[in-house]
Amino acid sequence: MKTRLPMAGKKTTGFTLIEIMLALLVVAIGIVAMTGLLGTALDTSEKSHDDLDAISFADMVFNYYHSTTNWNGIPPDGEWTVPDYNGGTVDLRTGQPFTCKIQGFVATNLEEPYTVSYILHATQPEPDIKALTLQVWPGYATNGTPRTFYTEIYNWVDKP
Repeated sequence: MKTRLPMAGKKTTGFTLIEIMLALLVVAIGIVAMTGLLGTALDTSEKSHDDLDAISFADMVFNYYHSTTNWNGIPPDGEWTVPDYNGGTVDLRTGQPFTCKIQGFVATNLEEPYTVSYILHATQPEPDIKALTLQVWPGYATNGTPRTFYTEIYNWVDKP
C-alpha cells in the first residue's frame, strides 16, 4: 500500500508546531500578567482592612463622646475612658501613643482582634466647643502617615 503525500495547494487538517507555540506564548503571557496583579490585589486588600480598623476605632471613640450628656465629664485633656464593643473599657491617654486591642466583628460573626496605635488630642477653642483630633495608625507602630479624624463636640445641654 502506498501512502500519498498531500498535493500542493490542498489543505491538511490539524495545527502546525508554530501555531501551538504561539498559542502557548499567549497563555503564558496571560498567566504572568495575572500573577503580577495578585501581589497588588493582596496589598490593596491589606490597606483596606487597615483603613476599616482605623475608621471603626475612630467611630467608637467619637460616637461615645458625641452621645455623652455630661458636658463637664468630657475633659479638654488628660485621661479618658471609652467603652469598647465587648463591654470593657479602653483607656485613652491624650497626647501620647497607646496601643489598644479591641474586638471587631467580621461577616462570619466570629470575633477578630485588631490593634491600633493612636494619639488623641483635645482642645477647647471656645467655651461651648471641645475639639477632638484623633490620629490612628494600624498595628503596634506609629510609622508612616496616620489616618487623622477630627470632630467638634458642642455643649447643647447648657444652652438656654
